[in-house]
Amino acid sequence: MIKFNLKFLTIISIVFFFSCEQQEIDYLAIDQSVSAPSGEAGEADFTKFVSIGGAYTAGFGDGGLLHSGLQPYSVGASLASRIALAGGSAEFVQPDINSENGYFGAGADGADGTADDEGRWYLTQSASTGDIGISRAPGDFTSVVTPYQGDMTTVQNFAFGKYPLAGFNFPNGTITDPNPYFARFDASNGTKSPIQLMTEANGTFFMAWLGAYDFLAHYARGGDENVFPEPTASSQGVFFQGMLTQILADTTIKGVVGTVPDVLASPFFQILGSPTGLIPLDATEDAATLGQLAQLSGAYNQTVDNFAFEGAIGSAEAASRKLAWSAGNNSLLINDSSLTNLEPLWRGMLLAGQIDSTQYGMLVPFAVARQAKEGEIVHFLARPILGQPVVANDPTQGVWGVSAPLSDVYFLTGSELVYLETQRLTYNEMIKQTVAAIGGGRVAVADFDGWFENLATGSPNTIMGSAVTYDFNPPTGMWSVDGLLPNARGYSLMADHFAQAINDTFGSSIPMLNPADVPGVRLPVTVE
Repeated sequence: MIKFNLKFLTIISIVFFFSCEQQEIDYLAIDQSVSAPSGEAGEADFTKFVSIGGAYTAGFGDGGLLHSGLQPYSVGASLASRIALAGGSAEFVQPDINSENGYFGAGADGADGTADDEGRWYLTQSASTGDIGISRAPGDFTSVVTPYQGDMTTVQNFAFGKYPLAGFNFPNGTITDPNPYFARFDASNGTKSPIQLMTEANGTFFMAWLGAYDFLAHYARGGDENVFPEPTASSQGVFFQGMLTQILADTTIKGVVGTVPDVLASPFFQILGSPTGLIPLDATEDAATLGQLAQLSGAYNQTVDNFAFEGAIGSAEAASRKLAWSAGNNSLLINDSSLTNLEPLWRGMLLAGQIDSTQYGMLVPFAVARQAKEGEIVHFLARPILGQPVVANDPTQGVWGVSAPLSDVYFLTGSELVYLETQRLTYNEMIKQTVAAIGGGRVAVADFDGWFENLATGSPNTIMGSAVTYDFNPPTGMWSVDGLLPNARGYSLMADHFAQAINDTFGSSIPMLNPADVPGVRLPVTVE
């Protein structure tokens, strides 16, 4: 079977054991005799804090929305805890999910509420080898569709995930079907939008982190708009301006908004490394495989050259699509939907008798295929399938990423990266411009552009005397095990960034809190 370079588990193991050396320091008990830090509101009024946003603000992590160790430390709740120390109310009501495992997806059968539903990701450690791995807990779909048991009219955190920014403008939290994460705490029973409910909560200070989830989710689906809608700066900017206008219709309220972070710097997109060297082939051990791949590339490349000669595709595209494997490290084979679909051209060859049906069948899977280039990204969700046979136990039917192109949903091409990053940066500028134009000095901006990269570059970071590492290794890591969403420590750092923006704008003195005072990644579960 084709081997596949998956170095990240080795990295996890090494860093995990290194981090354990910090455990005695990092888990020191808090001295209860020391007074909690305090601050002043400055020109802000923190009497009642309300928040709205996506996955970060709601407290998603480990692949879902779960209560234990995550949702109670959402960015909304974490910022509220700091504001309470500067004259705000100690009460902050968010619609807790009360689920240990949360819910990620329906599993292989595609049906919600069945035995193979997928829940949170968690770390495991083999009892026999000591190897660190990642597993999924059973999903808890019931938690998503069970209404919040508290008083919905008192909710202060109107954040939810799993839907684009546009949904915050509509009843049910969506344009069409209700979003269950919003519906479970919707006091209006589907008659009012999330932004309307927030404005009617009569807050005196708000946080609105709007649009960040759109980029996060679209990137994480490989830029495939069929899976999650493509965010564009123009559409996002219009929605943001409209929502901020609604919030500021209350002429006394003040608040803070956030820009979209550099999400591509998260471990989810970086942990597998460059896609150009992930497939190792040994000249001796993989001689048969190399021979088969040579036959495949020879037939494929010949048709590509012919199509370029005939003018059916450009010479530059033809050159970019040539396949080649050799002893050593090789690039992943991927699908790139921006390429010319070669299937109709091969069908023409079949009808003209230039190839037979067997050759046609061999070529069709590569209709939009090419090998990956340096700088492109294969993300974390591809981990379980890369290097595995398309048909279980039968590598002759193709191996994902080697002889079977990896689906676009797992991969971000160079052109997708340039386009999406341009849209993200443009939207961030629109946020700042909108605040300058209509904020009236009542809105602070927490700029998260480059924020993740700075933490990654500085890792291990020392923050208020505590070690914080840019990974999901216990006990110091700031990321949840999905590598895409932070854990409580990461959310604590995000809340501090919002607090600093508030302090800078309104002359407040909200205190920053020690990230070691909230839970980190859980220790691995021992497995056989």
